[in-house]
Amino acid sequence: MKIKKVLNNSGVSILEVIVAILIITVGMVGVLSLVIQNIRVQYIDKNILIASSLAQEGVELIRNIRDLNWLTPGNLWNQGVVGSGADYTYAIDYGGRGSINLAVDAIGDAGAKLYTNSDGFYTHTSTGNTATAFSRLITVVDNINYLDVKCTIRWSEGTQNHDYTAETYLYDWK
Repeated sequence: MKIKKVLNNSGVSILEVIVAILIITVGMVGVLSLVIQNIRVQYIDKNILIASSLAQEGVELIRNIRDLNWLTPGNLWNQGVVGSGADYTYAIDYGGRGSINLAVDAIGDAGAKLYTNSDGFYTHTSTGNTATAFSRLITVVDNINYLDVKCTIRWSEGTQNHDYTAETYLYDWK
């Protein structure tokens, strides 16, 4: 009868353990980088959504002034929306015609900066309000038969500025 030697090779070598840890680490780094990128994109998308809403609000404020002019006897349809020049640039917030700031000529001006009040509304008034990363500038070009309304929103993320612009044409169709 022959005697067989039984070798016990069921253990794991240190090299196998190191390779397994390396594979798991590479997989985890990939997953973590994906999570970090997702958080960054979510933050950027949130600001783009806010900027698009603020730009649409700016356009609607100008549309509201035009519509109020139609309802006020003796007003021209573009009264208070355009000035003596071809381009008319200013800041406006939810207060409508009474909140127009004609001193704002550029998106970087202090008057273009937006703040939130205690009710959560965006305003250009800094007193007692919380500063945001957003600025809003309205540009209206009078083309005789229609107005070219452009609302630009700018916000900063770190050292990079982002701009969002909404544009529409308003006609005197009444």
